[in-house]
Amino acid sequence: MLYSNNLQGIQLWPSMIFFQLWPEFNRFRYVLSKAILDLKHQQSSAIESNIALNAKPRSGLYESNFDLFSMDIPGIADLSRFIESSLKLAVQVAHSGAIQAESVTVKFTDSWYHVTTRGGFHDAHWHHGCSWCGIFYLDLGDYKHDENHSPNGGSRFYSPIGSGGAHRDAGNRYMHPHFDPPLQDGLLLIFPSHLLHSGLPYSGAKERIVIAFNAQVHANSKTQRS
Repeated sequence: MLYSNNLQGIQLWPSMIFFQLWPEFNRFRYVLSKAILDLKHQQSSAIESNIALNAKPRSGLYESNFDLFSMDIPGIADLSRFIESSLKLAVQVAHSGAIQAESVTVKFTDSWYHVTTRGGFHDAHWHHGCSWCGIFYLDLGDYKHDENHSPNGGSRFYSPIGSGGAHRDAGNRYMHPHFDPPLQDGLLLIFPSHLLHSGLPYSGAKERIVIAFNAQVHANSKTQRS
């Protein structure tokens, strides 16, 4: 509940986004970046997953198959453990403590990398077959956050709520149509799968590297019996 004097309010249908920096990022950033770029050069096609081709450009974006966390890559197991523990805590916060982090199990249904070069982007989309998704920013390349303009190669999230009968004023400004979060290397961003999002066009000279995942979160069998 939210209170102001005698006025009471409750948040309904929240769309929470979580952010956390990986403490071991500097230990693994270079070995992970090199491993992913080596894999990118070995790809037989730019979009190996062959998924949502109409939402992706013909050049400027490289996407792996969706089994990255199972690959023998230095640091990838450490990163997936960090993501798993962060997601469990996010679920706990999203449920205001009604679900405890230790009472759930995370199943990564998909995991992959994107390497973006000049002209790359990913049109607006959402993910199916999972409850939570995330992006880990390994190397943002020439990204720069800009409050007044679309960031170069940034991530954009779109409001799932209509803006009050299409009328917009100061009263419903909290339902802003989109959100461009400030990003940095080593940042993990976790969001619910229902949120429409996109990867904005990138025009940098450096390669931009991110790791993404889809996850299901299940109650442990002991919790289900209690």
